[in-house]
Amino acid sequence: MILAKTNILFLLILLFISIPALCIPLSTNCINTSYDGKEKTDLYLKGIETLNSGDLLSAEKYFKESIRKYGDAASYYELAKINLKKDTFLSRNIAYEHFRKAALLEPENLEYRYAFADLMKDFARRSSMKQYKEIISLDSNQINAYLSLGDMKANDFKEFNKSVRMESGVLMSVQEAANKDFKESEKYLLSALSKDTLNYDAIIKLGLLYERAGKPEKGIPLLNRLVRNKKDDKDVHLLLGLLYYKISKMKQSHDEYKLAINMMDKFEKDDFMVNSILFFFDQSEFLASDIINDENVDEIIESFWKTFDPLFLTEYNERLLEHYSRVAYANLNFSVPSLGLYGWSTDMGQTMIRYGDPLNRTRIRPSMNPDGTVNVKTELWNYEGINIAFTDAFSTGNYQYSWPASDMDKLRPQVPGNYVDFVNDLNRNVVSYYNPKFEGPKIDVPYSIIQFKSDKRNNTDLYLNYLIPDMENLNSDSLNYKIGFFHFDKKYLENFRTTFDFSVSRYDRSPKNLFVTLQPDSGYIAFEMIRNIDNGAFSSHRNFTVKKFNNIRQDISDLLIAGDVSTESKDKDYFKRNDIYVKPYVSNEFKKEDPVYLYYEIYNLEKDSQGLTNFEQSLIISEYGESEKSGLSKFFSSITNFLGITGEQKITLKSNYKTLEKNPQIYFQLDLNNFEPGEYQIKIVIKDNIAGNEKEIDRIIKWLK
Repeated sequence: MILAKTNILFLLILLFISIPALCIPLSTNCINTSYDGKEKTDLYLKGIETLNSGDLLSAEKYFKESIRKYGDAASYYELAKINLKKDTFLSRNIAYEHFRKAALLEPENLEYRYAFADLMKDFARRSSMKQYKEIISLDSNQINAYLSLGDMKANDFKEFNKSVRMESGVLMSVQEAANKDFKESEKYLLSALSKDTLNYDAIIKLGLLYERAGKPEKGIPLLNRLVRNKKDDKDVHLLLGLLYYKISKMKQSHDEYKLAINMMDKFEKDDFMVNSILFFFDQSEFLASDIINDENVDEIIESFWKTFDPLFLTEYNERLLEHYSRVAYANLNFSVPSLGLYGWSTDMGQTMIRYGDPLNRTRIRPSMNPDGTVNVKTELWNYEGINIAFTDAFSTGNYQYSWPASDMDKLRPQVPGNYVDFVNDLNRNVVSYYNPKFEGPKIDVPYSIIQFKSDKRNNTDLYLNYLIPDMENLNSDSLNYKIGFFHFDKKYLENFRTTFDFSVSRYDRSPKNLFVTLQPDSGYIAFEMIRNIDNGAFSSHRNFTVKKFNNIRQDISDLLIAGDVSTESKDKDYFKRNDIYVKPYVSNEFKKEDPVYLYYEIYNLEKDSQGLTNFEQSLIISEYGESEKSGLSKFFSSITNFLGITGEQKITLKSNYKTLEKNPQIYFQLDLNNFEPGEYQIKIVIKDNIAGNEKEIDRIIKWLK
């Protein structure tokens, strides 16, 4: 009996060995072991046919049957793609297994390896990178593998650059790892570019990498390569605009943004130019009396940017370039496509657009606490005097203003504070911040403006006195400047402008002056200067009121402090008022060796029956902020005791004066040598003894020894 059973078992074993297609009973994987997995089976071909006809369910059945019978790589691959499209957690896991099996069955099939590597990018990055490297080992010309590796390492660099990690209660920098990621990303992307010198994706990715690494100059020639070969689009020009702006090439940046905007469709253009600025107006006083709508939005925004243009001498608006660059940066770095978020609309994006680049950023890596709570990704931005914190609680890439965790919360920010309320309050008080950036260095130009009544009725004469900045570090004996003066009303409508070119010796430190006549108005002025040799720029924009001098009643001009006043003809360093030549000081600081003259004009003095004016001059000098100080009598004893008046008439300085002139020009010299160094207020009070009217003027000076 035992022998019979043994023979039967032996026969069964022989039968199993000799029949390759026989399946073990009860097995669900009846695979034809003579099939090597590469041949396209009839079942696979039927699956492809039904798939192309749109019958997904039937196609899936054919592929499953083909796998059951033959275990062919092609069916695994197609079934993986079907499961991937279902986009569920379970279906993605099934797709992963099918892609893996397809790649194992046909390791030299690059299509299968790419699919497997692409799927693993989000949850098995090391395995994904390993697959891409194996693809390159199989075929060193696989550009897409280089691009994928470069992109993944670029994302690592973005994630870890300027990051710290909490270790044993101490924040430890991970910058060394980030720098390594940068080098690897650059290596892979340059390798892709070596295979295809005009590869769009490689150049765009390198441009972004160089921008994030603070090396914009390396990305510009690559992007221009695409432009020269007509492979450019709006994204190329947007990135070029940003990179040019980073290196202060303002004209080129302006031109690139202009090209990019012209290539945008209406939705993109509105989003970039309109939507990205409208949230400013929630707290801005600019629209205090206006309601914005579709009909006036373009006009209002154009007026808004004109108001904040820091340099009218250029053909572009530097403030608008800054805004475009902030929006472009936000969209490139803070967008979350999976959530449908454009970068400018995120918390980080709006902070960037309002306040610009922070002085410093610190990224704190996530960590787990012993109690099971999680310290979430936290990023801290440092501005001058303020900090703003963001957290990415769910690791989606959407950083939001940090909010303090409750005792029950498992997810915890790594900095204390309620930054939601803090930022809302900040936005109300500081709508935006912008420190003007010019193509060249900022230069300092001391200047002052003195106003007099004009001979032209209902007009005012302005003398803008300025000094050319120090030029010792510039290798040129003569320098050319472009100078401009602009005046606007309260609605920023232009009332006046003058621009001119000016050449000066580097050794010329004498004061220069610009004379203009304007109608009285309250508004704004801009005084600007550009130095041609290095594009060094000076810009002063401020509120300003052009004074309205009375045509009938007594009035008085500004008080001018001069280095010399003379009735004799003088050179170009002086300006002329009637028959008097005045050499103005620009600064309000004076030293012992500096001669100090006071010059002012009185208007519309009454005359008595003899045709003479009768007025009283009071000269008051006090320490600035103090009404009275001992030692002031020293001043009166040091005055040169003369008062100049137009024509040949001169009178002695006394309490009361009489002149033939209804509008006398007054000047006299001061000797401040007996004064202690400090700031002083010089006040002149003129009382018309006939009309009983009184007017006063004053200036603050700093006396140095």
